[in-house]
Amino acid sequence: MKKNIFFIFFFFLIPFNSFSFEIAIVDIDYLINVSKKGKKIQNELKNKSDNQFKKFQNQEKKFKDTEKNIKSKQNVLSQEDYKKEVVNFTEKVKKYNIDKKKTITELNKNKSQEIAKLLKEINDILIQYSKENKIITILDKKNVIITKSENDITQKILKILDK
Repeated sequence: MKKNIFFIFFFFLIPFNSFSFEIAIVDIDYLINVSKKGKKIQNELKNKSDNQFKKFQNQEKKFKDTEKNIKSKQNVLSQEDYKKEVVNFTEKVKKYNIDKKKTITELNKNKSQEIAKLLKEINDILIQYSKENKIITILDKKNVIITKSENDITQKILKILDK
């Protein structure tokens, strides 16, 4: 009997706050796509890739014109001269394809680096926010099945990120 009274007394004296912990969720993809910095990064990367794509299209059009020109000379040139032109053209196309692949790789690498910088900034904001608001765990929204809407701090983080 004394033990039961002790346990009941013990639970009433301990504040229930000490047993609770705060879990919050944040939509990282939303922050990347909607924040001012995220939009700026995406626009810059899109402009770079669009400009490069136009250069690729222009070069490929020149290659098609050159190919037609070489084919039209097939009957006029000697067999040896024709082969030289074809080999020369093929070498240019190979070099172009290597350069194109390298450029696309660099664009993708640049995109990854810029997104990584933004994610680091978001992470720093989340760490500071969790310290200030005594949040123990923050989860990405895409990994949460169901939670209270009050646990979603995405808009609060967006305001901090856009400052």
